[in-house]
Amino acid sequence: MPEGGGASADTQSDRVAARGGIRPGIIDEVSGVFASARAALADFLDLLSLEARRAGLSLMWMVACGVVAAVCIVSAWLGLMAALVIAAVSLGCPLLVAVLAVALTNGAAGGVLIYRGMGMSHGLLFSATRRQLAGKSPAMPTP
Repeated sequence: MPEGGGASADTQSDRVAARGGIRPGIIDEVSGVFASARAALADFLDLLSLEARRAGLSLMWMVACGVVAAVCIVSAWLGLMAALVIAAVSLGCPLLVAVLAVALTNGAAGGVLIYRGMGMSHGLLFSATRRQLAGKSPAMPTP
């Protein structure tokens, strides 16, 4: 009788397995999948942080080079304006008039550029994107 009882226990464990019972090997496999996913995510985040650091350093160097370039361009412009004043004075123009003419010309050019830049600000409103998000049809130009 003990043999029959053992056989029925084996058959019962086979039935549990057939009904979707979890074996220890499956738990190890699922655990391995989660460990692999966690390792892949950690590697991805390491890569992301290294690239963000590299991008930040690149941005810092770009800004620094832009500032130095702006200083060089401004100093070159000032030198060019000084040469223009010296040329005007050598042609007989009074120094004060030459300096005022250069300063007023530069001021007028700067004012025109600022006015033009302010007029371009409507391009910063993302009007087509906002219209698309709102579900409105595009405005048709009048003929």
